[in-house]
Amino acid sequence: MVNRTRNCIRMILSCAALLFPLHGACAADGAYPVRPIRMIVPFVAGGGTDLLARLLTPRLSEALGQQIVVDNRGGAGSIVGTQMLSKSPPDGYTIAVLDTAFAINPGLAEKLPYDAERDFNFVAIIATSPTVLVTHPGLKVRTLQELIAAAKANPGKIRAASAGIGSSSHLTIEMLNAAAKIKLLHVPYKGAGAAIQDILGGHADLTFVVAGSVIAQIQAGTMIALAVTGKSSVLLPNVPTFAAAGFPEVNPEAFRFIAAPAGIPAPVNQKLTAALSTIMGSQELRTRLIDNGFDPEFQTGKEARDFVVREIRKWRQAVKDSGAKAN
Repeated sequence: MVNRTRNCIRMILSCAALLFPLHGACAADGAYPVRPIRMIVPFVAGGGTDLLARLLTPRLSEALGQQIVVDNRGGAGSIVGTQMLSKSPPDGYTIAVLDTAFAINPGLAEKLPYDAERDFNFVAIIATSPTVLVTHPGLKVRTLQELIAAAKANPGKIRAASAGIGSSSHLTIEMLNAAAKIKLLHVPYKGAGAAIQDILGGHADLTFVVAGSVIAQIQAGTMIALAVTGKSSVLLPNVPTFAAAGFPEVNPEAFRFIAAPAGIPAPVNQKLTAALSTIMGSQELRTRLIDNGFDPEFQTGKEARDFVVREIRKWRQAVKDSGAKAN
């Protein structure tokens, strides 16, 4: 009888030990966040995705009541930083701002170190934006037609910088090559910021980039804007679209979204979503986004996942059609 009683007590204590950690985890989820949050940007500083992250973080920090630290992890067309996110604990303390390169890479790379559709939680779509084709003034072209003529006269000589293999700028360069029947020399960098700096220095000739990243340089004349993809740009109303210039095939728009590792607890995801909803409802932030060339676009939950999955399918086909290859 004594042994039976002791066994019962051990069983009760064992069950209690299993329950207490679960209770602690739930309490931790309820208190989230209790320490700083890391926001990965899978590009070097200076590009459009980095710009968006730095517009969001102070406001998101205020909404969540914790510091958010931007961590630039450029490399391999955003794959390095994206893999880092996929391997991070799904606790809400590592999130990322990802962009169109995330949707391009599954069609471009032979094998990725993560599954784009299964290894992430798509917290919210934040913004879309047209991109602008800019050149160094030393190229001595002032219109898209002049660029195409120069490229046909000098095949493989005009240096087209991109944010990296698999980036939207890389694929848009390939789209322009195919549409205009020209051959620009693709030069990949570890992010749009590095590409911009080399164009300003005259070491590269052109790139595609979010208008807000280079509006000051365009206004100063250190870069020349030739055409914008997608819809017309609020920042550059006098710059023609590719469609208006006779190349409707060159029409991609960049998009940016907040992601977390798959398996993030529902209460944590809800707090992130609520905080993002609060700041995206701010007219002050929306104005700042528009002033920097972004079109505010807020979708969460299933809508956000469906949006990203559609983009993956769209860009997979675009990669196939353009013949772009990871090199």
